[in-house]
Amino acid sequence: MANDNMEMQEDSRKLFRRLNGWLFRYHRWFGVVSCLAMILWGASGVMHPIMSRVNPTPVNMAPPQASLELHGALAPTEVLARAGISEVSGLRIIGWNDATYYQVSFSGQSGRRYFGVNSGTELVDGDVKYAEYLARHFIGDTQSKLRSVSLITQFNNDYLDINRLLPVYRVDFERDDGLHAYVETSPPRVSALADDRKIMLASLFRFMHNWEFMRNADGVRTTLISMFLAVALLSSLSGIWMYGFMWKRGTLKTQHQPLRRWHRTVGIIISLSALLFVVSAEWHLLGSKPRTVQPVVENHIPAIQLDLPDNVRHGDWGKINLVQMEDHGAYQLQTMQEKPAASMSSGEHDHSSKPKDSQAIRQMVYVDSRSGAVLDDASRKHAVLLAKYFSGLPDDKVTQTSQITKFEGEYGFLNKRLPVWRVEYATSDHLTYFVETATGALASVVRDADRAEGWSFSYLHKYHWLDFAGKDVRDFVMGLFGLGNLVIAMLGLWMFTRRYRKNGVGNVGG
Repeated sequence: MANDNMEMQEDSRKLFRRLNGWLFRYHRWFGVVSCLAMILWGASGVMHPIMSRVNPTPVNMAPPQASLELHGALAPTEVLARAGISEVSGLRIIGWNDATYYQVSFSGQSGRRYFGVNSGTELVDGDVKYAEYLARHFIGDTQSKLRSVSLITQFNNDYLDINRLLPVYRVDFERDDGLHAYVETSPPRVSALADDRKIMLASLFRFMHNWEFMRNADGVRTTLISMFLAVALLSSLSGIWMYGFMWKRGTLKTQHQPLRRWHRTVGIIISLSALLFVVSAEWHLLGSKPRTVQPVVENHIPAIQLDLPDNVRHGDWGKINLVQMEDHGAYQLQTMQEKPAASMSSGEHDHSSKPKDSQAIRQMVYVDSRSGAVLDDASRKHAVLLAKYFSGLPDDKVTQTSQITKFEGEYGFLNKRLPVWRVEYATSDHLTYFVETATGALASVVRDADRAEGWSFSYLHKYHWLDFAGKDVRDFVMGLFGLGNLVIAMLGLWMFTRRYRKNGVGNVGG
């Protein structure tokens, strides 16, 4: 029995020595194969926090606010009848340049038409003019000369699918920085800003981080990135193993060349971050789905249903938006008067530096578009109706509904739309739909697998576990680890090339 144990121990030691020999031999090759990718990813990791600070940001995040004046206004049904319009998919009442307009949307059409509420006269090129007005509001520029306004109905190389919102207008101004804005006119919001510097940095970042140079061969790109990530994982793991083995055996030599000592020291410090980046990146790559235009419910609301009830006409409303509730239209009304966030269940998303407890939320009510009757619990019912349209699941499968007014958790900033409703169903994977009641759009669909991958990418790749310390600290740490990965890859490549020149390719691995 003792002899058997000794033989097993000897076999284990032999296997251990073979493994160490294999790792020592091929660690260099793992590093060399992955070093170019790690240099690109490390450099883009350093760029990312810098870009977030030099990219243009809106001067005004909130859309223009105006109390809507409807005294003496013609009812929408009368205005639409004069224009020969029998059906609409949407209608908003907007205040703009000291006037009030009906903004009318149509099924299957990107452009919108505008009619004065008092005169019923149509504003020529109203959507284009409103887009310019919104762009100037968001960038805080009333002086620069307008260069062009163009309607964007598909994502392209300038307006990427990460922006989510379509259709939008691209508004260009005669400015030294080449700034242009992408704005949505219904609801009024800014989707993206870009200037010459952002375009250059974003192109460089996508080249290095996403390998945009292979965008026409997406399958090949995904395969190659996965292969490089796998080799980078092996390089990191073998480096950690070797360091631990050498430490345990006492074979770390202080007389090693400075490059080797620096490579070893920096490598072990940033090895954990490299593992986190690589694992979360591969999971994200394999779990990501192609982004498409988010579907929107196509309403078909007869114009004869659109009266202007007294409680709508005489209320102090900041927003008035038409939505469809099963077999009838309803006005979605938002008050001008604000309520403290402390009195509500959750806070509104805020891009400013104000503390969360200073935010305010406006009350939302629904009324029937003909009678003006206030609809009970209509916002939640509308959300469930939209989720049913997109999911095909019955109402009795709904287990939970809640309004989301800020980006966090499973509904992050990349989803773009706020506020939205969260509708969860009784399924094994906790299927959840996020819908935007203001537009009838599907904002996101999340399952348990998506939650796990999203957690990995958010916490392991983008370091949101450091949010408690503030964005500056998080970006600094991310940039520091990105720089560490860049340095370790360059040191390893330099050491390899020196050994290659000295010993020749046949002896590099020995």
